[in-house]
Amino acid sequence: MKKRILFSLFSIVLSSLSAQQTISELATYELPVKTIKINHETIAYTDEGSGDRTLVFVHGLSSNLDSWKKNLEGLTGNYRCIAIDLPGYGKSSRSKTDYSLAEYAKVLHDLVDNMKLSNVVLVGHSMGGQIAMHSVLKYPQTYQKLILIAPAGIETFTEQEASVMKSAYTPAMVVNTSDEQILANYKLNFYSFPDDAQSMVDDRIAMKEAEDFPDYAETVVSNIHAMLEEPVIDEIQNIKIPVLMIFGKNDMLIPNKYFHPSESIEGLIETSEEKFQDLEVEVIDEAGHFVNFEKAEAVNERIKIFLD
Repeated sequence: MKKRILFSLFSIVLSSLSAQQTISELATYELPVKTIKINHETIAYTDEGSGDRTLVFVHGLSSNLDSWKKNLEGLTGNYRCIAIDLPGYGKSSRSKTDYSLAEYAKVLHDLVDNMKLSNVVLVGHSMGGQIAMHSVLKYPQTYQKLILIAPAGIETFTEQEASVMKSAYTPAMVVNTSDEQILANYKLNFYSFPDDAQSMVDDRIAMKEAEDFPDYAETVVSNIHAMLEEPVIDEIQNIKIPVLMIFGKNDMLIPNKYFHPSESIEGLIETSEEKFQDLEVEVIDEAGHFVNFEKAEAVNERIKIFLD
């Protein structure tokens, strides 16, 4: 009986210690991680491969640098590849919760500057694509080429639509998302949910126990607001460097199926072709929003064609 009580107490202590961990401590990456101080933030990043060009990868909303692991696996033989955790995500610091896209864009520029990188190609997925466009517009001399994978920022929303989204997405909603809903949300990112994407789900569920999870939830919601409040569509005609845009043909997230059920990827491509000065487009069959993970080999090969 005493042993059982001691075991129970020990389990409670372990559970308490686990709850005291931060997201940074709980995050499990296959890629090796380094850190660099950029202004007031400690930025986690991976730096693999070598070559004349350096690719800087920017993840999307509620993601992290490990989401690029399949792309780095296929590209590090040709290029130096650097993937970062944006402030507030993964193993990077979080000095606040209300980051703007402009602030993220400056982090990218300052990273390139501090690391003295040259021949830089910026690669952004989803929200990371919108951030990448902001960075290229603000710091045009920093980058040689731009790769946008299922980018946010091309689709536009009315003030009313934006207001509805801001009201619907709250920190409490993020905090209270059930394990079943987390899995369902991730499955929406894929045409066919791959087995190796389960680790993303597991990591996201584990994050719920982190002591800073409420701050993370605020960051995610703040980023949604930032995407709506910092549109880029009316400026992208000023991007002069070559751009490659890649979509999964079966993307269920872009364009937004709730607000714009009649819009299509083809429509977004048509808008992009009218705006960008130098654009190449690739649509990959049987792939969803996370096309760079689901069809990594096809994405990697298309990137090589664009760069070589």
